[in-house]
Amino acid sequence: MKNFNDDSEYYGDWEWTTNSQLGYVQKSPSFYWMMRNGGKIDGPALRFGNLFHTLVLEPQEYAERFVIFNPEDRPDKLKGMTAKFNKAWKARLEETCKEEGKLLMSLDDYELALRLRNKMEGVQEIKSMLDASEKEVPKTWVDFNTMSKCKGKCDMIIDGDVIVDIKTTGTDIKDFRRKAYNYGYHRQAAFYLDGFEAKEFIFVVIETKAPHQIGVFRASEDFLSRGREEYISLLETKKRYCESNTQATNHIIHEEL
Repeated sequence: MKNFNDDSEYYGDWEWTTNSQLGYVQKSPSFYWMMRNGGKIDGPALRFGNLFHTLVLEPQEYAERFVIFNPEDRPDKLKGMTAKFNKAWKARLEETCKEEGKLLMSLDDYELALRLRNKMEGVQEIKSMLDASEKEVPKTWVDFNTMSKCKGKCDMIIDGDVIVDIKTTGTDIKDFRRKAYNYGYHRQAAFYLDGFEAKEFIFVVIETKAPHQIGVFRASEDFLSRGREEYISLLETKKRYCESNTQATNHIIHEEL
């Protein structure tokens, strides 16, 4: 099986299919190829999730990935961040971070991520998972349903049998069960569980809004079965329509209304 030397090589590879790439295929084969050709998905929620995951799972990597800016350090303190001079200052910080391969985050986001991490580590059930697990574990495998090369990276894996994935949510924790299907988490759980040959998949979810309620959700057989059906179907779609940019571009959808 393929071994990747670092995250840059892992995320830059398109020979081995990830669950995220299957999400692109689900949007459309042409969207998959747009992303493969250098497309980027970015936004405050994704950046915050990245920061939070790093602080919880790989704190030693934090300084290599992020730069924190404090609006109080703005050059023109008599004006707010919307002022031209201050906006230009932040834009220069963003450009420097981009050149260095880092993400610029606000002090407020950093402090929130720390509060969430401390809340999780203060719950004995979650702390036990963190203490007992390997973090950010990569693996490659062949899906024998479609003979597709696949890869994944677990947030945490315990004794090789239990996969734990950390999520944040900006809504009520009780909505997670309903929204899990909308976000494709059933596909993620089945894809990883099968690929890592594990026995159980658990989502640990924390609200980003106070009081930061935590939820522990265990994937049921029905949840996994629906996810398995979806990821196999998407791997088949990828093999059929995503072998080339031309093939993907020429793909059209036929449906009955």
